[in-house]
Amino acid sequence: MRARMCFILLAFATSSFAQNLVPNGTFEQLDKCPGSYTTVRSGKIAPGWVSPSTGTPDLFNACSIGEAGVPTNWAGKSKAHSGAGYAGFYSYIHNRQQPYREYLQAEFTTPLQGGVKYLVEFYYKLSSNSKYSIDRIGFLISDSSYHSIEDGVFPASATYQNVNRSIYNQNTGYWTRFGFTYEAKGGERFITIGNFSGDSETRYYFISASQALEPLLYQAAYFFVDDVKVVQISKTPDAPVLSGYPEVKTNENYVLKNIQFQFNDYALLPISFSELNRVIEILKFNKTWKVVVSGHTDDIGSDAYNLDLSLQRAGSVSDYLIEGGIDPVRIKTQGLGKQTPLQKGNDEATRAINRRVELRFLNQ
Repeated sequence: MRARMCFILLAFATSSFAQNLVPNGTFEQLDKCPGSYTTVRSGKIAPGWVSPSTGTPDLFNACSIGEAGVPTNWAGKSKAHSGAGYAGFYSYIHNRQQPYREYLQAEFTTPLQGGVKYLVEFYYKLSSNSKYSIDRIGFLISDSSYHSIEDGVFPASATYQNVNRSIYNQNTGYWTRFGFTYEAKGGERFITIGNFSGDSETRYYFISASQALEPLLYQAAYFFVDDVKVVQISKTPDAPVLSGYPEVKTNENYVLKNIQFQFNDYALLPISFSELNRVIEILKFNKTWKVVVSGHTDDIGSDAYNLDLSLQRAGSVSDYLIEGGIDPVRIKTQGLGKQTPLQKGNDEATRAINRRVELRFLNQ
């Protein structure tokens, strides 16, 4: 029984890791059966898929009895890598005054988690009616959909492009696997597929032996794409914590450990950096959180002096967080001087406890 339970738990964990975050990655779901190549620049291609520019990618499916059929269609002849359908797009047109590109874009079912690794995978092949072959295809993972009002090279650089040493060989016309391990920054929501290079960077080859006569592809390289996947392949990282605290939550006060300043000054000492780096990790991990940084002093000196010193010290901590990449709008800084001691007393041990920087995380 125990062995069976372990197997069930392992199977559940494996299936959760293997969940494809790309909707309709096989291009089997259709709003309607395609009849020919796409001419409408509305943006939508199929359920889950859009064109992020004014280019017009196409769908092909075995349900079609016209020019968008499978295996035979206007762009060539090819079975699907799996199922009954696939998509297609122009990746290069030779000797065009302005580069022309088409791209496929999908929004993930859930945003990517920071620090987690994902497998980005799809299959592609050059259409058999293409008279040109090129050396590259790539993808972009982004938190923005980047809608473009043009049909040229995409306005953002690729996350990764697969650049082949060979532009054209005996395997060019077969389905080829594209695989890449991507470590997410957190919050990414879109994948875009296509050729992200300009014509001057793209290496091309004219296929003189091709007998294809399709006029729309006589100057072009056109790719079929199928089975697009983005699946989690590593565990979600543990939430970072502060020294002395097993867990960090919102709406609670935390006294930073090992935060030290120069005597009667607000300049941070290097011993403080390690703990402040933990704070940066917490804020990057919890992207919707904000933080209130509060400075406190002991009872030595006037109220005005201590208020100013406590604010300056809290400001030094805030500046360090900003330099570490935290947006200033997520940080509030305040100095409370000697108004709110943790302990009462005027001995040095008590004063050392009361001299502190506190954090309070907010999720609003």
